[in-house]
Amino acid sequence: MATSNSVNFIVTRDDIIKESLQLVGAIEEGGTPTTNQLADCSRTLNMLVKYWAADGLKVWVNEELVIFPVKDQRQYTFGASGDRMCRESELITTKLNGAVSNAATEIVVDSTAGMAGSDVIGVVTTANDIHFTTIASVDNATTLTLAAGVDADCADNNRVYTFTTAFTQKVLKINNAWVRSTEETDIPISIISREEYTNLSSKYENGRVNQIFFNPGVDTSLINVWPVPNDSNTNERIYAYVTRLYEDFDAAGNNPDYPQEWYLPLAWNLAVSIAPKYGVSGTRLTELATLGGAMKRNVDSWSVEQTSIFLKPARHH
Repeated sequence: MATSNSVNFIVTRDDIIKESLQLVGAIEEGGTPTTNQLADCSRTLNMLVKYWAADGLKVWVNEELVIFPVKDQRQYTFGASGDRMCRESELITTKLNGAVSNAATEIVVDSTAGMAGSDVIGVVTTANDIHFTTIASVDNATTLTLAAGVDADCADNNRVYTFTTAFTQKVLKINNAWVRSTEETDIPISIISREEYTNLSSKYENGRVNQIFFNPGVDTSLINVWPVPNDSNTNERIYAYVTRLYEDFDAAGNNPDYPQEWYLPLAWNLAVSIAPKYGVSGTRLTELATLGGAMKRNVDSWSVEQTSIFLKPARHH
């Protein structure tokens, strides 16, 4: 049997729109959508996927983030102008191989494996801060040139962090969080309510973070940490397993922020959403809505985390 041995089928925003327009009869087989059709349907498609977020976000928009604590900073922002954080999958950790003087742009590390020019880099200083800049060049297996010199002396064996891009998306939910200590040990962090955070008598008490209050907003979301990191805690990292937004369809060639199994439900449900604009009603609209709804229910049930539920009978006295 001569199969393709390939599973990388993918569609673009305009592929989904074209499929939907054919389903409602707005374009013929092999037809090309007009500029206005693409603009109108793109707007509806984005509105549709944002509306679907109300059904509950799926497993693939849950991500593990790393947040770098700042001394005496109690509030951190998720969003376009947010604080230094990255996806855990992008984080590379190494150490300085030799002390570095203030303003130096060349550093020697244990390994530059996986690093590249323009990556974000953070170097822990003797002031218990992290100097963030970008990598100007990876010179060899152990030497890096920084775009901006370090802003304080750095001791031998201080940690160095690099990642490709900062995480700048709004977060909708923090599912769980933990601190990773300098000994690489994980300590759980409690997610507390607004009332519990408000009732803390001193918001600037120093120590290792063990509680987080999450405050979602319209464009950005915030976390307040308690206690507030001090000198001995700024070399630790906060890890958070978060739920982010679905990404937008901004351009013709954008791929869906969905797995392949969702491509057909996206097209059929977009067809349902645009059908009234093209005069589709009655039996045909019912058919589109019935099949589109069935497709979405099917992928909805498949796209949630599988966990065990344990039921314990009540004890009668």
